[in-house]
Amino acid sequence: MKTFGGVVRLSFLLRNAAPIFAGAAMCTQMIACADENDPKTWVKRLDDPAQRSTAVKRLSDYFNDQMTKSGNDREKPEIKALLDVIVEPMTKVYTAGTLDEKTRKELMKTLADTRDARTTPALAKAFSDYEPGKNDEDVKFAAQSVNGMATAGKLTDQGVIDALWTVFSKFQVSKAKSIELVKALHEAVLAVKSPSYGPKAVEKLGAAVTPDVDSQKDQIQFWQLTSIQVIKLIKYAPAVKPLVIVLLTPSKSDLRATASSALLTMGKEAEPVLLAAFNATDPDLAKLAFADKTHLTILADTLGAISRPGGKEAILKALPGVDNETNRRWLATSLVKFPTDARTIAAFEDAYKKMPSASNEDIAARGAVAQATSQFYDATVVDFLLKEITAAKGDNASALQIPALEAAIKLMVPAQQAGVGAAVAKLTAFMAHNGTETERGQMGLIKGLYDASVTTLQKCGQDAGCYVKVLDEPIVSGAGGNSKAIKAAWMAAMYGNDATRAALTAKVTNVRNPGARLALVEAIDHLAPKGDTAAAGTLEKVVEADTASGNKDLQAGDDVVVKVALRLRARS
Repeated sequence: MKTFGGVVRLSFLLRNAAPIFAGAAMCTQMIACADENDPKTWVKRLDDPAQRSTAVKRLSDYFNDQMTKSGNDREKPEIKALLDVIVEPMTKVYTAGTLDEKTRKELMKTLADTRDARTTPALAKAFSDYEPGKNDEDVKFAAQSVNGMATAGKLTDQGVIDALWTVFSKFQVSKAKSIELVKALHEAVLAVKSPSYGPKAVEKLGAAVTPDVDSQKDQIQFWQLTSIQVIKLIKYAPAVKPLVIVLLTPSKSDLRATASSALLTMGKEAEPVLLAAFNATDPDLAKLAFADKTHLTILADTLGAISRPGGKEAILKALPGVDNETNRRWLATSLVKFPTDARTIAAFEDAYKKMPSASNEDIAARGAVAQATSQFYDATVVDFLLKEITAAKGDNASALQIPALEAAIKLMVPAQQAGVGAAVAKLTAFMAHNGTETERGQMGLIKGLYDASVTTLQKCGQDAGCYVKVLDEPIVSGAGGNSKAIKAAWMAAMYGNDATRAALTAKVTNVRNPGARLALVEAIDHLAPKGDTAAAGTLEKVVEADTASGNKDLQAGDDVVVKVALRLRARS
């Protein structure tokens, strides 16, 4: 460039001014025309405090739109590609903690909805920053996300696992304003079921419980209930003694069923501790014994659920010395859960004979005990039941006669059907003229069970394999429609062997009627006095399939399937 006196020639400037200004105009136009529909554009704007809130909103909307288009399938390539662009920058923004409340909540909701493991630093921060009434929504969304990732097997970050327990351990249901938050935390802790939660859960169980409403909500309904459920899921054996202490703590009586269920999952480890409490050989547990000795019934119930030899021997030894009527009844009833032998039947009948029979309440209790005899799967009990049915007197006699007759029908063999039939006919005729509407309805079901049982006995006699095949027949809908299947399961158990047990196990999936399935799995239980891990595995798969199906009717009957599976493992 030629100059004159240090001044650029005006002609040069004039010639080149247009391109320079045109370039500047083009740059401005390029910035203004950035693709507003490209998530990368808005990711860049996350760095600008002035545009951050808008960027979070736009990215959240974009993610939600794409999820809708993809049918909410996070595994589709286009969703994965989007997450690769937005997750880490958005997580970084959340963990920086510089957002207003509205933007922060929206950002956490979006991050939680991604179910992406790269969001865990943000989830952990939401948990760690928890303050009641301030970031409840953040914690709810974070818990739901953790639940989803844990269920899908994508959660490995110990930091967020620890942070979840921390917020759970200080969260008070009594002060909560959102039931959804309570539910989200509870379900997330159970979904994670981290082994690291074991010692922490035991610590929670040690807390005292007072009668006030807040203590009941926080301790019983949330912290300790959830802790027991976690222990059950991870089968944390060091928790066995603390769980037995829960069983024997009156202020925690509402937790007994849950604690007993957890002990059942660790049957082999639990039995020695339960026996130490039952026999008062552990000083710590002996201090918790009840003055009226009803603690024995609580322990016997769990020992019966586990159904190992040590429990049966302890109950048989204790029964003769029991002087409390209620205790005697419950200890005797627990015997039906163990493999049957002559000693258990004799002890049961002896305890039954000692029960009073004068009052309506007493005779109803005798009826419940008589009904339980069907679980012995022993036809010799039928004569005992028929005598009790005949001897029952008074206005409330049917409270014994009807349940005892049901048990007799289930247990009767061909040679006994005439005697049982006579009892059915006599009681049916009596109820037709003297019974209430409810009693007449009950007798209708009893008569239907008897008729179906006679047909089944005539068809199969003493052939266990024939009874197994009956379970392939369609079950008629309506009350009593499953009677034939129930009788078939009972007789297969009474006449069967190991091969019968295997054949019955193969039927569980297809027997979908709740009453028939209950009879079927109980028959399997009876035929496995020494346990059966293979059958247990099959039953557990049935429960998993029922859960996945969403069929509430099937799921409603699966509690006993789970318990039988655990008992089969505990005995093996």
